[in-house]
Amino acid sequence: MSLYVTTSRKPSQLTRKLARWLAIIFGGETENRGKRSIQEAAARAAEKGYARVLFIYETHGNPSRLVFFDEDGGWLEPEVLISRMDLPETKGPRMPGRVKAVALDKAGEKIVALFCPEEREAETKDVVEMKANANKIVFERDGQTVGPRLKIRLAAPQERGAGEAGGARESKES
Repeated sequence: MSLYVTTSRKPSQLTRKLARWLAIIFGGETENRGKRSIQEAAARAAEKGYARVLFIYETHGNPSRLVFFDEDGGWLEPEVLISRMDLPETKGPRMPGRVKAVALDKAGEKIVALFCPEEREAETKDVVEMKANANKIVFERDGQTVGPRLKIRLAAPQERGAGEAGGARESKES
């Protein structure tokens, strides 16, 4: 499944790098949101043929939350909170744009459903494997770690950005 990845209004360099990595790995597209509203970003994604949008929010210049929006179902739960991110130092080989998602526990199953709702099993040859559990998301290809390594946790209901209030998520970003 392809993802349309967009950022907060004024993304830091780290946030833009994470957005680019995720778009490359998932065979999607990335775009800085700028002054567009959340609804405009979702409409733009739909125009380009993407059913799911990943918003990357930041706190103090660091990516802090991954929030998913689906054109059919609205805001998806849970939010993924990022506590640490490591990016590769050098450019690696080209990514195939195919992902095999592997859930390592119950929380990993929720994460996999957010990133890959349709097809969780891809071909085993020339594919990036996303491994997710309650504490981390890592990407591997041919046994080597590629792309970002995220230390994460799932948001508890009281920690969510308030998608329940009809778009108040936009007001919580920095």
